[in-house]
Amino acid sequence: MCPRGCPGMVHLHGCYWRYADPAGAKEQDEKESIQRYRCGPCGLTFSVLPAHRLPYRPIRAERLQGDFDRRAGIQTQGLDPPPRVVEAGCLKRAWSALAARINTLKDAFGQLIESSVSEVVAFWANLRQSFNSVPKMLWFLGEHHHISLLGNYLCLRPPA
Repeated sequence: MCPRGCPGMVHLHGCYWRYADPAGAKEQDEKESIQRYRCGPCGLTFSVLPAHRLPYRPIRAERLQGDFDRRAGIQTQGLDPPPRVVEAGCLKRAWSALAARINTLKDAFGQLIESSVSEVVAFWANLRQSFNSVPKMLWFLGEHHHISLLGNYLCLRPPA
């Protein structure tokens, strides 16, 4: 269905390639295809990210979840394989972005998160109790609030 709510059907319109690894890739097989769709009646084109992808972040959801779980003390072992320099920087910036968005996300998640939580470690632990995966968090935020875990991206808002 079209994000604008048009009654017409959307059709596959092509794809673009996105790096599978934060450090980039030299080979085509190290990239993944992101599908693009087009609404016939209104002409809107849009991409649909796979559940394991975050908007504007070159990190897989499961790697982000593993790193955040380690930082919050939910699990003691680090990522396997350990993040290289570029990915480690991406994960550090993502943790900082989460810390800066606690109030926005508490409002979005409502009663699913304890209202007294104000520190990022406790906030993440609460989030993980309510949602067992980052893709479920992303789906909830996108579907109900048109935001993401790490930013209020314009691409998530339906066009006016």
